[in-house]
Amino acid sequence: MEVFKYTLDKGSKKFLCPNCTKKTFVKYIETDTGNYLTDDFGKCDREQNCNYYKAPPKGNKCYLVPILSLKSISDKATKITDANGIINIIPKSQILEQTKNDCWITEWFLKNSSIQYTSNEVKYFYSTVSNFVNEVKEAVQPQQAKYNFHSLELLNEIYFEKPQIDNLTEYLKLRFSNDEVTDAMQNYFITGTNHFWNNSTAFWQIDDKEKIHACKIMQYDRFTGKRIKEPYNHINWLHKATEPEFNLNQCLFGLHRINEDYQKTIAIVESEKTAIIMSILLPHYIWIATGSKGNFKFEMLKPIKKRNIVSYPDKGEYNNWLNKATELNAIGFKIAVSDLIEQTDFENGYDLADYYLNL
Repeated sequence: MEVFKYTLDKGSKKFLCPNCTKKTFVKYIETDTGNYLTDDFGKCDREQNCNYYKAPPKGNKCYLVPILSLKSISDKATKITDANGIINIIPKSQILEQTKNDCWITEWFLKNSSIQYTSNEVKYFYSTVSNFVNEVKEAVQPQQAKYNFHSLELLNEIYFEKPQIDNLTEYLKLRFSNDEVTDAMQNYFITGTNHFWNNSTAFWQIDDKEKIHACKIMQYDRFTGKRIKEPYNHINWLHKATEPEFNLNQCLFGLHRINEDYQKTIAIVESEKTAIIMSILLPHYIWIATGSKGNFKFEMLKPIKKRNIVSYPDKGEYNNWLNKATELNAIGFKIAVSDLIEQTDFENGYDLADYYLNL
């Protein structure tokens, strides 16, 4: 289990941001002591309007190497046989963590070895004693949370047996042909529901193994296609109405579609509605959505790691998504980030669908 030397303060205290001077700055603290680092290390909460972020120096960069066996041959050296059957003698100081089937080896050693590692998972280790940890550590495996999934019977009941009219579908019929809208809604299993609000839209999160992770419910205006945000944001989850003890584990919206054509590029947007609209306008891509700007991350994107990906962040999110894509590309992803929306005069929050529907 990775333990960080520094972490962002999880308390409510905020400081003046060194960039925008607003009192929206969260400082880094030293994990062991709880002491704040200097005023320049931290993150501004004004992500779209300021976006200042400076992290403390990182520790040793290591890559996860699958192994067949690992054997100590002296008090300073270890013999490993990697997944390809290649044997290497490695100083124990360069193996910072190990499990039964893999180990974390420093980038410094790997650069001078024959081990293929550049596409492997990467992370950093910290030591206050020296540059390297001088003994092998058994990894502590975190206990796997037990997640819930919706049943196919529930999907069948809502989608096939008791379909409802929803405002988003009715709006799309004002912009596209009935056949285009019907095909798009079938591709994503979109239907209406009266849970929480009448004529709301149900967005099912179904993965590439056909497991149903979640169903997000949102209400839209029938004539403008905009989400209802007054007097509050109309977003909820089906499990809160049907399974209160449900342990949510989201996946990308539209993930089930990646098996349709392995040659197609996958296009990622934030909004589920935008993914649906773009699937009508540009069907040569497979369109999927993160559901929120914070879901553009490794855990969500892992199932599409081997695919060619192009992402279209909303206005104001380009730098955040570009930075995350750069990190992911360093471990084997193939993500291009479009700045199309960033170059427009739209306000922050506008997206690709807004661009095409306003042409």
